[in-house]
Amino acid sequence: MFDIFIGSNISESNRPKLDTSPSADERRQRTIHSLTLKAPASVPIRMSTTSYQIEDGFVSTSAGSSVLKATLAVDVLDESASDTSTASLVPTPQHKLRAAHSELSSRLFPRTERFCSGAEAVLRVASHVSANVFEYPLLPTADGAQTQEIKRKARARVVSLEIRPGAADAVRGALAVGASSAALIPSQTLPMFLPSLFQLAQNAATSAPAVFHVACEAIRRDMAVASSYEPLYALQHSGALLLNSASPQECHDLAVVAHVAAQRLRKLLIHFYDGARVAREMAKVETLTEESLETLAALHSTAQIGDVVEQVQKVMDDLFHVLQHQYRVYEYFGAEDAEFVVVVVGEAAAALKQAAAYEQMLGTKVGVVQVRLLLPWSHRMFAQALPTTIKRVVALENVAPSALTFQRGLLTQNMQVFFQSTYWQPVVEAAPVVVTGVYGGVFRNSTFSVGTGRAVLRHLATASSRRAFVVAKSEKLYDAALVNAPSESSQATKFDVVYGESLELEGSAAYTKQFLFYGFDDVESDTARAGTETNKLFESTVDLLNKNPATRVNAVVTHSAGEGAAERPVSTLEVRIALDGGNGPVTSEPVEQADVVVVNRPELLAHYDVARSVKQGGKLLVLTGWKTADDVDERAAFKQQVASRDIQVLVVDTNELATRVEDDAVAAVGLQTAFFKASGLYDESVVLALLQAQFPEEKHTTLRSFVSAVWGDVLTLTYSSKEWLIATDVDEEAAAAKPLTEFTNVATSKVPFASSAESATSSKTNGKRRSFGEVSRETKAAWQLMFPNAWEAHHGMRDHVTDLVTVTKWERLTPEDYSRNVFHVEMDTTNTAIKYRIGEALAVFAHNDEKEVVKFLQTYNVDPEALAALPVTHKKKKNEAATGPNEETLTYFQLFSHVLDIFGRPPKKFYQALLERATDEKEKTTLAALLDADGKDEYKRRVDETVTFAELLEEFPSARPMLADLLTLVPRIKPRHYSIASSMKMNPTSVHLLIVVHDWTTPGGKYCIGQATRFLAGVKVGQKLSVSVCSSVMKLPANPQDPIVMAGLGTGMAPFRAFIQERAFLRSQGVKVGPVALYFGSRHKAKEYLYGDELDAFEADGLVTYLRCAFSRDQEHKVYIQDKIAEDKEILADLLLRQNGHFYLCGPTWPVADVREALVSSFTQVGGLDRRQANATIERMREEGRYVLEVY
Repeated sequence: MFDIFIGSNISESNRPKLDTSPSADERRQRTIHSLTLKAPASVPIRMSTTSYQIEDGFVSTSAGSSVLKATLAVDVLDESASDTSTASLVPTPQHKLRAAHSELSSRLFPRTERFCSGAEAVLRVASHVSANVFEYPLLPTADGAQTQEIKRKARARVVSLEIRPGAADAVRGALAVGASSAALIPSQTLPMFLPSLFQLAQNAATSAPAVFHVACEAIRRDMAVASSYEPLYALQHSGALLLNSASPQECHDLAVVAHVAAQRLRKLLIHFYDGARVAREMAKVETLTEESLETLAALHSTAQIGDVVEQVQKVMDDLFHVLQHQYRVYEYFGAEDAEFVVVVVGEAAAALKQAAAYEQMLGTKVGVVQVRLLLPWSHRMFAQALPTTIKRVVALENVAPSALTFQRGLLTQNMQVFFQSTYWQPVVEAAPVVVTGVYGGVFRNSTFSVGTGRAVLRHLATASSRRAFVVAKSEKLYDAALVNAPSESSQATKFDVVYGESLELEGSAAYTKQFLFYGFDDVESDTARAGTETNKLFESTVDLLNKNPATRVNAVVTHSAGEGAAERPVSTLEVRIALDGGNGPVTSEPVEQADVVVVNRPELLAHYDVARSVKQGGKLLVLTGWKTADDVDERAAFKQQVASRDIQVLVVDTNELATRVEDDAVAAVGLQTAFFKASGLYDESVVLALLQAQFPEEKHTTLRSFVSAVWGDVLTLTYSSKEWLIATDVDEEAAAAKPLTEFTNVATSKVPFASSAESATSSKTNGKRRSFGEVSRETKAAWQLMFPNAWEAHHGMRDHVTDLVTVTKWERLTPEDYSRNVFHVEMDTTNTAIKYRIGEALAVFAHNDEKEVVKFLQTYNVDPEALAALPVTHKKKKNEAATGPNEETLTYFQLFSHVLDIFGRPPKKFYQALLERATDEKEKTTLAALLDADGKDEYKRRVDETVTFAELLEEFPSARPMLADLLTLVPRIKPRHYSIASSMKMNPTSVHLLIVVHDWTTPGGKYCIGQATRFLAGVKVGQKLSVSVCSSVMKLPANPQDPIVMAGLGTGMAPFRAFIQERAFLRSQGVKVGPVALYFGSRHKAKEYLYGDELDAFEADGLVTYLRCAFSRDQEHKVYIQDKIAEDKEILADLLLRQNGHFYLCGPTWPVADVREALVSSFTQVGGLDRRQANATIERMREEGRYVLEVY
């Protein structure tokens, strides 16, 4: 046996030759980089996973810099029985590997790589090492394919039992007859097992060996599952051994350790692990084969005498040859002279080790101790693991904070006693400060990440507080955890909080890809079978991802019961792929920000916040028949998330494509094909090859055609970020869409919403009479107005409406006979909350045409004056109670005039809703044809003709939904945003807008006009409008002396009028302002020179330095603003390059490329740059906010 410290190079001439024969007495140490071992000829030396054959008595290999100061120990185990010597790298210089000369070393234990979960790995070990395995599932569930295989091949008898008082009697009975047993139980059921466990622990010396594998879980009030080791506290005086696993690989290996230790020590072993994540996470695990496990079960050892912890460590040492990994009950990782150390049990260890390595590189002396044997505790062995330079140490407990209110955590207790004992021999006299940290239990809000680990280490190194602290991913998740764990809220003030979100390692994303799959479970009635089909789909997808041996794949499947509107259960698949060739530790973290999210049913988007799971700039793949952004009629909150995160929405109708093939097995690969197209992991040919390997050759032609069709049909939807950003959630829009001012937020109605919708038509359609006990909606509304305090009724603005403004001026700027109606509107903001800054926009809430509303209500046989009650959802600020009414009372005229977009363009989902309700066969046939693939041309024609909701309801009278349904099927009227055309400094009591009427003629000759501009074109002076102020990318430079260059087309002039007014006001106050250049474009100067008199006056006054107008149709050849920009190369090079000016473009998208090219030309021909430099300069200007586009 010898030790070598690897640290630096030595020359070939003085390379040591180390004798490894059993009789050698000499042990030498050298600091070397190239390793030479002398051993008998033909003996292979195994280092980690690589074997080196010795020739002529020598073998050489190079040790990389990543293992500097690591200890290498080699032991020839038994030359007479085996020709194998084993070399292994250990991460600390304090420990030396010494494999036992036992019968374990003389046998071979083959291993194989499997993709399985921690729970499956445990079951595999238990079913081949024990005689009996007793399962106690919390809920009846269907076994997966691997679990079924394990049970089928099991050496043990595997029995599934119900959880009830006395549930462990079966285990006790099996042990009483001498049969070794294992039990798999969830931690929530431990109270039912406690009496039996205490008895088994006391009688373990005289009974057959027993191991209880405990999946530790905690269920929060919101039914979310997290891990917690808190239930194990009840066993601290039982005499049982508590052994922990922190990963799926450890679940397998330490399950082996647990069974061998139970047999050798005659002690009750409790093998526990994270049931929320580690137990369910699937990863590549090196498992012993069935033959190896059965060979291991047949080996017997006599009971050992001495310290129990030492005996457990001896088992780990002896199993090194079997498991090919040296485990330790207390394993240290970090600096030899660490001053700040975290002691942890469980799955947080991997992230903490990575965090410690990173912090060490930054110069912080930190370390981590992973405790695998929680009880019993050995002060002597714990002292051997710790550096003696510690100043502060944290015991990181996986429990809820409230648990520490009544007693200290087990780690904290053990450590506080240890540091006061004689076993602690520190460099300094003072005992280190012991702090408790909490990261689990029902309070848990995110799985431990590297960033969270860094936050803990930094808090330990910098904070002086001795208070316990709670570990949280972010403040938002911490607050959410308090809401879902009310028992913790009262304890929150007793703890510090450590947030890890800001310390995540940004570069790590380059080496991993994360994916999320959402799917409805098709089987709803049978709990045991729920999710089976979805599981098969997930399993086949993960199987394809595992085909690449250069990557590591970790996956977790979760199931959730439906709640609220989402009554169907949902399954999710989280996948993390490491692209680093399989090296390094893997932290067990949930996928929170996926590169690609796949949704197999678009209905999921209406009930779950799927978009929040997509990372910034990521992709969302939806299996649906959507073709355009207009088809996306999901909750507006979804659209806001998509737009704010710049998510790329991809769609493919795999159901429609599947109808083209008769083979169901081939059709089932549609999701995988679309996913690989979206992910970019493989190209089409690789995906086809992977799929063909799963099918017989006669199906390859069909498969090739189907894969090609799916690959080509994956479309990217183009949506308006500006419109989607200001969308309002459906539930909130009922509250937000403002009816008449006089009835805003009148009253909290006590009548259910559906009944109020019913009453509006009851008197006219079915003659239904009210019962004597029922009060009419009209009566209730009167009561609400008469007794507002009793009914908690009040007037007020909705959450998203800032205030009401009064129209004071409406002026058409173009001639009456001109085709384009451009008008100017001014609104009084006196005594309102309207405050705006330069460049911001005004959101205006428009109304439907009153005559058309009355006509629609007549065709629908609804009394316009009947009252309706709409549910209201109020946004509340942090730590504030919900305020305002939960219902809004209004008339049906107000509802369809001010709230519902009944004259908007319906998506395909509305056609489907009509088909489901139609009773007339002819109408059903027509609707079905429109939804069929063959009817896509007719559907497109209807879209092009701007067929409205109202027109469809008139066309298909038998399909008319009930009013309560109609209110959920028809979206709310969306506010329209207009750039503000005034400066508040120059106009402190008014806001101005510049608007053009949006109208068009359809291919069929139908004249249409936009809802908002139609409304605003007809407003009268004195009329009140509901408005809100919205932010914009248009902002003036902070320094008023910076030059500004503005290019506006048509109504794109609006923000630039505000810019000029702002500069004019500043100059009037004595502030020196910089040059102003304006390029304005329209068709005719005589008809469309918007604000021409003002612009000419500003130019004459010298405020506008350069006024360049391009009137495209006033001459034979058309002239556009890009032409004017191209003429001013010298001016633009000076303003933008030499004076670092700002450039702005506002208007339609079509001139963007030409305008940019004109700037590039200016920079190259006058500015002295080449094209690459010119383009780079524009990009830098964009990043600095000096090149701003607001186009539509």
